[in-house]
Formats: sequence, structure tokens, C-alpha cells
Amino acid sequence: MTILADANHEVVLQTPYLVLSRRAQRLFKRLHHEQPAPRVIVSTNSLAATDAFAVYALSYKNRRRYLTEYGFEIHELKPHADSAADAYADANEGAETGPDGVPLATTRRRHARFPGNERRPGLFGSQGKRNRPAPLQTPGRRFSLHAKSMVIDQRYAMVGSHNFDPRSDHYNTESGVIVVDRDFANEVRASILDDTLPQNAWTIAKREPVIPVLGDISLAIGNLSARLPLFDLWPFRYATSYEIKPGCQPLAPSAPGFDSCYTPVGDFPDVDLSSKLIYTRLITAFGAGVKGVL
Repeated sequence: MTILADANHEVVLQTPYLVLSRRAQRLFKRLHHEQPAPRVIVSTNSLAATDAFAVYALSYKNRRRYLTEYGFEIHELKPHADSAADAYADANEGAETGPDGVPLATTRRRHARFPGNERRPGLFGSQGKRNRPAPLQTPGRRFSLHAKSMVIDQRYAMVGSHNFDPRSDHYNTESGVIVVDRDFANEVRASILDDTLPQNAWTIAKREPVIPVLGDISLAIGNLSARLPLFDLWPFRYATSYEIKPGCQPLAPSAPGFDSCYTPVGDFPDVDLSSKLIYTRLITAFGAGVKGVL
């Protein structure tokens, strides 16, 4: 926290669960009001990629705050991200495979868990059923982000188990290592930024109203609803997911030309209608009180 508070020009953060502790919220809010404010790039899971949909719902609820009060540039990992597929191939290079080309180590435990996704007993079912990912509209191997890393000013890098959330702060025993070395920091930074590229992630940005007056009214109601501790019922949110158009170069949401190079693809792209999507909406509406333990 001390190193982060002294950030001058850039923070690159990767976490599977974008639910911040109060201390982290205050810190990022203060950084955003500095002149000039450091750029904050965040890599995290989409609903299509995560197995912790209840936690994702709280991140979804707070999107407006993340974008406007903290200045986050949020990129949510796609379930079939090229960078994840490359990492999977590297990790299993030389491994014995079965007839379908899947490493035998994965095949043997396929009955027990989803590759890359934890399963544990919890709130929405026994034997880890709540941790099964939401069904997708597209086929193929699904990947989920589980790294917890941060790079500050291209000099300090932290890698560990801390999720930068209330549970990690107050309930869990976490560990991490801070490395003060520009070469190492740039390696970690490049790895995280690779996961934010358009082929690997959707960009989260402000939703542009389709109908000018009614759209503005809807956003105003949504902003008010998101600030309520309970009963956040308005379904139309401040921000949504964007996909880059063919032939365009990656841009930050604040950059000129973003609107012409990116198209909105909905709040939960690639997620098929399911009970998980309904649960996500319900927890967004009613679950703020359990944020600390999710």
C-alpha cells in the first residue's frame, strides 16, 4: 500500500476479483485526484471467464465508481483468450496427451474440476457447484484468470496470493513478494498488458445512450441505484463491454476515436442465458452487504 500510494505515472493491476477493500478504494481515489494522475490499467475476469460469479456481481455493481472515481481502464478476460491458450500450451509442453490431444493430467481430473477453475463448497451449492462457470454461447476450452500481480511505475512488481479485496485484507492469510527491479517489473507488466489486448479481453467503457433523452435518464437512475447499499434493481448500467472493430488499433476509452473504433457487445458477452446470469443480477441488486466475505 505504501509503494502504491507513491505511484507517479502508472499502475498495472491484475486480479481475478475486482472488489476493493475500503483502504484500497481510498488510495485509488486519492491517486486519481493527483495532478497529473497516474494511469491505472486493470486486467480481470469477465463473467464468461470467472468461476466466482457472486464476486463478479459486486465488481459489476461498482463499474461506474471504478471508471469515474478511480480512473480505472478495465479489461475483462475473454474465456477463449489467445494469451491464455498460449500459456496453457507452454505449461503442458512435452506432457503426455490422450487421443483428443488433452494432457493426461488434465484428463484424469476432469471428473473432479474444471481446468483452471477452483471448486469448493460454498453459498450456492455443495461440492463446489457454485463455482462452475456460466454456460457460453461459443465452444472451445475455457480459461480463467487467477493471477494477482501489480506493477508500479515500471519499477516495483508484486506477485502473490492477495486479491486486493476485503477478504484478503481481513480473513485470509496471504503471501506475496515485492521485487524492485526494472527488468522483472517490465516482464510482469508486458505479461499483464498482453492479457488486455483486444484478442484477449473486452474493454469496459461508458455506455453511450441510444435514445438521447431517455438514455440519459436511464443512466441517471442507474447511477443512483448503484450507490444504494441494497435493492440496486435498475438493469441498465453506466458501463458495458466493448469489442474493437476490424482494422482499428487498441485505444483507451478516454482516447479520441474510441467510439468509432469500438462497438458495444453487451454487459455479459458470450454468456448464454442461465441461472448464473440471473444470480449475478440478483447479487448485484441485493448482495452489497456480504461484500466483505465473498
